[in-house]
Amino acid sequence: AAQRIRSRPAGVRAVALISGISCGSVAFSSVMSEKKATSTEGVMTKIANWSNTHNVTGMLYQPESIEELDLLIRECHNRGLKLRPVGAGISPNGIAFSDAGMVNLSKMNSLISVDPDTLQVRVQAGMRVSELVDALEPYGLTLLNYASVKEQEIGGFVQAGAHGTGALIPPLDDTVVAMKLVTPGRGILEISRSKQPQLLDAVKVGLGAFGVVAEVTLQCTKRHNLEEHTFTVTRKEVVRNHKSWLNQNKHIRYMWIPYTDTVVVVTNNPTSKPPGVIGKPVTEEEEASRLSPLRTLLLDCIESIGPKTREKLGLDPDLVESLNFAECRDWLLKFKTLDSNHVRKVNRAEAEFWKNSEGRVVGDSSEMLQFECGGEQLVLEVCFPTGTLSNLTPPVQRKERKIEANTQDVAFVVDLLDKIEEKNFPAPAPIEQRWSRASQSRMSPAASPSIKDVFSWVGVIMYLPVSDPSTRKDISDCFKEYGGYVREVGGKMPSDVYPHWGKIEMPKDEKALRVDQQWLAKRYPVQLFNDLRRELDPKNILANDLINSAFPRQ
Repeated sequence: AAQRIRSRPAGVRAVALISGISCGSVAFSSVMSEKKATSTEGVMTKIANWSNTHNVTGMLYQPESIEELDLLIRECHNRGLKLRPVGAGISPNGIAFSDAGMVNLSKMNSLISVDPDTLQVRVQAGMRVSELVDALEPYGLTLLNYASVKEQEIGGFVQAGAHGTGALIPPLDDTVVAMKLVTPGRGILEISRSKQPQLLDAVKVGLGAFGVVAEVTLQCTKRHNLEEHTFTVTRKEVVRNHKSWLNQNKHIRYMWIPYTDTVVVVTNNPTSKPPGVIGKPVTEEEEASRLSPLRTLLLDCIESIGPKTREKLGLDPDLVESLNFAECRDWLLKFKTLDSNHVRKVNRAEAEFWKNSEGRVVGDSSEMLQFECGGEQLVLEVCFPTGTLSNLTPPVQRKERKIEANTQDVAFVVDLLDKIEEKNFPAPAPIEQRWSRASQSRMSPAASPSIKDVFSWVGVIMYLPVSDPSTRKDISDCFKEYGGYVREVGGKMPSDVYPHWGKIEMPKDEKALRVDQQWLAKRYPVQLFNDLRRELDPKNILANDLINSAFPRQ
């Protein structure tokens, strides 16, 4: 938008009672003592992810060098002690958490070297993406792409398969050209694209199950500005223009708004223009006018409830005029969070906001490719192949489809919207859709032997705007139904859909668990994954319940 919407992930609790941890996205707090965690002496620590949907209390170790890390892993291996690598805790599913023992590399956070000829950089895996961006500025370099936030640690960034958007740009794991992996069974391994390409592709998206990534060499690019264009279209306009938009824009994403005929399109393309808003800057009065639909609805909702309920929900009408877009939506969803009629009203107000927010702005790529994530939330993101840029996959035909799409990626979202609206499901905005080039990483959801292949990533969301445990449980139960719709619609495509590793949740029910294990086995090289685990982590000290549930070792 002409005035960009930026914030740190909501729900972040910047608590750092252990020295040396910069907590921009995860709460680390000592629950036993004020001792510092070290490589050989851990501290019992409570950790919560940024959305506060998962937390764990376990022994945390913090080595300061690769030698200390190797010593720690060998000691745990010899004694059969669990040691799960944990980074910034960005992942909504807590994939890195373990109450049996964890290791965090935030004290190993240096830029080691920069090669100005190849544009490759070697970095310690505990460095935050935001720290790396700053460190690369003097060299005029930046990453090839960015996810929605920059607070991930580099190790987790690549091990969980983070991605941005751009049909010609791979997920971030495929920008790894070398790594140092500290393993329980084989010690320190130096793996590179030039010497062990197959092994590198097997371990890049390793989910922390093969070893602890200590160093990573990344392919970078020259620092550059992007011109962002935000505008709204109808669903039919997306169908009509999608092929050309996907080919013409380096970065593009859609935000589909359920129960409306509004789709927000955000494109970003390289430019030589200087940073700043293109055209007349937005005045405070114009910004207030944009937010008026949301603020008016919010004031009406607040006036409809008594003072005790207002106080319980933390709603002060005097503060409404100070709220930004995301804050307005969070406050609105505190009312009747699971009431479809109310959610429709909120979505329609949000659609009006975006219609009034068309604009262009220029900025550094590391800033432009981030976006507002909203408040505490439940997220499911799935990935599926959609052909090539020159030959996008046509959709499976469906007579009931309200809008006839001509590509499978758009048809998937159209079908999902049809399902949501048919079931009168309380789906808030947005349904987000992005694209990437294929990844050579074997465990990536976008894995393909052909780098010409394009994959679409679609994310659905439900917010957790209240702290009441009972209400949050009701929302969580409802979100499982939402995930079922995603799986149902995706299952009708020949390729099916598969979840982002940072957003998958494995069921507790034994029968449902077996179904999901078989589902994952259709997409991923489970035998190779487990064979490597046996070789590199023979005592299985690195995996947690989620990994063992998804890929049980016989």
